[in-house]
Amino acid sequence: MKSLAIALVAGQLVGLLGWVDPLFVPLILLGPTLTGAAVAWQRGPAWFAPVLWASAGLNMLWTDWLVNREDVVFHLGVAVLTAVLAAAAWSVVHVADTRGLRGEPPIPTAAP
Repeated sequence: MKSLAIALVAGQLVGLLGWVDPLFVPLILLGPTLTGAAVAWQRGPAWFAPVLWASAGLNMLWTDWLVNREDVVFHLGVAVLTAVLAAAAWSVVHVADTRGLRGEPPIPTAAP
């Protein structure tokens, strides 16, 4: 429960960076990818990075609606896109980790 709260609050803080125009595109493309990969590298849970970035996208949605009353559907799309990017990056690194591609013994898996 504590990790979920951390992901949600961190997402709300990250979402505020969306107001800095030069950061917006790199933020929504590189941020989720790097975060998802970093969480997987640290062998964190699969849900953490997508929840963080969905929360960031929802922050962008509600703050833009509050200030400008526009771009609601766009920011909903950003929330979904960033969550998918974070999950995809986590998956790629996790698969590499389970196959022993990081130079350490692979994570043990249950026998079928």
